[in-house]
Amino acid sequence: MTSIGWSAFSGCNSLTSVTIPNSVTSIRDNTFYGCVSLKNVVIPNSVTNIGDNAFYGCVSLKNVVIPNSVTNIGIYAFQNCEELMSVTIPDGVTSIEEGVFYNCRSLTSVTIPSSVTSIGIIAFCNCSGLTSVTIPNSVTSIKSNAFQNCRSLRSVTIPDSIESIDYGTFYNCSGLTSVTIPNSVTTIKMSAFSSCRALTSMTIPNSVTSIEENVFEKCISLSELFIESKTVEYV
Repeated sequence: MTSIGWSAFSGCNSLTSVTIPNSVTSIRDNTFYGCVSLKNVVIPNSVTNIGDNAFYGCVSLKNVVIPNSVTNIGIYAFQNCEELMSVTIPDGVTSIEEGVFYNCRSLTSVTIPSSVTSIGIIAFCNCSGLTSVTIPNSVTSIKSNAFQNCRSLRSVTIPDSIESIDYGTFYNCSGLTSVTIPNSVTTIKMSAFSSCRALTSMTIPNSVTSIEENVFEKCISLSELFIESKTVEYV
């Protein structure tokens, strides 16, 4: 056996653990979708692909080790894995896809390797337990609402490979107190930091030429805002 087929174990509500044999190279779409009792999964080094929605709704899943052999993790692969506490993304992965860890409320830490170049839409949205994230310089794109509602996130350093802070990227990160924006950023898009209620100060570097509407809406603690550019455009 080299692959586990689409929806092979979908809805197996009593399944608690899985050991995947070394012959398997691909976990297909929806394979363990909605396996609400699944707590532990061992993924062997032979696996290179984890499909879309593969572990979607595995609400009891606490531990998963993704081996370095994996180069692709599909969209919404771990969405609604509400008990998942930590994840190390392997070095072969180049993109964190749309909604991969959406609503993983217990996720407290994540390691993003330097192989990753993009973080997709709502990738970590509603990860309300996430306290820290290190974004490597290899990342050139962080898509809209990627960290929305990460209410435990305290500080973020945006790498100097980023040119635009997308729509609602840090929307309602209500615990965020510190953000470092590099000189590479030229645009801060709509609602990027809206409802960041703990944010007290911000420096907008000279490179920024456009600040869109509602960027700092409901940032009720923001008392100091330094805009270095004299030619910035407010949209």
